[in-house]
Amino acid sequence: MTRAILLFVLLLGGCAPGARDLALSELNLRDMQQIQAIRQQLGPQEGRAFADYVMRHHVTSANYCGRPLMDAHGKAPETVGEAIDLAMRRDALELQALLASTAPKHPRQLAREAWDSLIRDRDLKVDARAQLHAQFGEQASRRPEWASLDAQLAEIDQKLVAMKPAVFGPGS
Repeated sequence: MTRAILLFVLLLGGCAPGARDLALSELNLRDMQQIQAIRQQLGPQEGRAFADYVMRHHVTSANYCGRPLMDAHGKAPETVGEAIDLAMRRDALELQALLASTAPKHPRQLAREAWDSLIRDRDLKVDARAQLHAQFGEQASRRPEWASLDAQLAEIDQKLVAMKPAVFGPGS
């Protein structure tokens, strides 16, 4: 408790190191008064990033996101400034991923996804035919399920032939 009060007084005093230079190991990140005092010394954007670090990215937080913040060398932040920089970088990457996932897809990408789905369906039908063959041997081709699978495979193959130029370009 004495250390927290001393740190708080130092933070408010003029001879304390800048808020970005404070060692995280010296802070009690569960003490919201201490966090608020540090946040007030930072600019608005950095203050939000530090609060975000404490609330989402620090492993002792109840709202911990599940992925510890590390720099490019796999090292956890040691200072408030490093924590701010890593939190801002992580949040920017998360926003970029979110925007990319909601961005409209190029028609060729949509065609490729439809192609991949048809390939998966075809593979499932081929596997079902192989199971029938394993179960009934040469008699499998006379079963009604076999005829149904053959018809479905033919339909899928027709769709794939029709889609090929949209997926792989004209002349393919």
